Amino acid sequence: QLVVDNLAEIKNLQARASAELTIQEAFDELTRWAIDAEFTIIEQKDSGDRSIALIKEWKEVQTQVGDHQSVLQAAKDSPYFVKFKGQAEDWENKLAVLGVGLDELNQVQRKWLYLEPIFGRGALPEQQSRFKRVDDDFRNIMDDIQRNKRVIAFADFSNIIERLTQMMDQLERCQTALSDFLEEKRSKFPRFYFIGDDDLLEILGQAKTPS
Repeated sequence: QLVVDNLAEIKNLQARASAELTIQEAFDELTRWAIDAEFTIIEQKDSGDRSIALIKEWKEVQTQVGDHQSVLQAAKDSPYFVKFKGQAEDWENKLAVLGVGLDELNQVQRKWLYLEPIFGRGALPEQQSRFKRVDDDFRNIMDDIQRNKRVIAFADFSNIIERLTQMMDQLERCQTALSDFLEEKRSKFPRFYFIGDDDLLEILGQAKTPS
């Protein structure tokens, strides 16, 4: 009779225990991922034959971060989430930095890969100092990643979102200046409109250092 009288409470306790176990398992999996997940790094030579570490396999890492964010959000929707709130906030902050930061770093790396061979040979002297500042900061970030390849470590880089946002802004300014330079050349020599940017830069570079 006692069991029957307390059946609802027993079921509630079972539901709570099951839900809390599921949430704890999600945090355990997140912890294991944080320990094991590393960036895939490749070494590449720049236009001056200097080595630089670059990240490959972006999609896999970004997908993993997104998956963990989804699992964490699902756990937060549970009525039994309260006891996990403290550790959840720390993970939520780290994953948020990774979500935004990795996307921005990916964009910075791609734009750097396009612009470095151009600015590395002295193109657009008036933009050289701007590109050099970004180049130095990008190399510093990649050096830090190479020293500690764990993905989660990236979330603790000082002011990383702000730094990457500023770098992207400066790289876009460099690219705008480059586009303006090429448009100026094409307006003077219409036949250049039939030549792609890379080929045109090569032609101009053979004639003289583009300025």
